[in-house]
Amino acid sequence: MVQPRTHVIGKSKKIKVTDPNFLIYTKKEVILILLFALIASFISFMPLIPTTPFPIFLRVFVFLIILTSSISAKKLVSKKYSIKIEHSLWKFQRYGFKKKYKFKNPIPLGIIFPIALGFLSLGILKPFSFFQYDAENIPSRRLLKSRGSRYQRKEEINESDLAYTSTAGFCILLIIAVFGWLIKPIFPLFGYEITKYSIYYGIWNLLPIGQLDGIKIFFGSFILWFFIAFIYLILLPLAII
Repeated sequence: MVQPRTHVIGKSKKIKVTDPNFLIYTKKEVILILLFALIASFISFMPLIPTTPFPIFLRVFVFLIILTSSISAKKLVSKKYSIKIEHSLWKFQRYGFKKKYKFKNPIPLGIIFPIALGFLSLGILKPFSFFQYDAENIPSRRLLKSRGSRYQRKEEINESDLAYTSTAGFCILLIIAVFGWLIKPIFPLFGYEITKYSIYYGIWNLLPIGQLDGIKIFFGSFILWFFIAFIYLILLPLAII
């Protein structure tokens, strides 16, 4: 059980803050990670599954590393911004500005979009846009700054909180991609695979559409989104060479 921590505000006022476990994975998240690792591996072999020197089960392992690393990084950083995030299938439901303009049942874009676009492009495009996440505000953490007794400037979630949380996922993907490139001389196939698909996964999720991470950064800080996109475009040749 998480024990509450007592913080002092000013000279006399004390409050108790109980932090949730920000890194915990829900059962739904675990199932989706396993499912999307399989779907991503299938998409990576489109249009047909050929004979490859890289075993299919290792391709699944590569995507498990990519997916869990990206999600874990966001969960860890979310604590700094006093939000708790939970990932779910990327969905499309609302198609207008008014609340009534929405489908009764959301469309599971996280499954339909990657597979359909992969087939329609004859395997040329390999989209890996699967997840979106919802953020829960943790008001008790917002009462205090991390270094002591002063109140924070804001009490509610704003767009910059989501932008910086989402950025953590892209940063860890860049680290994995560079690491893969560095070990490529020793482990050629594995190094190439993890570099290539870390970059691809990052680029597809940077798209400022729907509820992807990219749109959270785009509206939270356009300059940050542009900078990250620029870095990914610079590193894109590593996924091709």
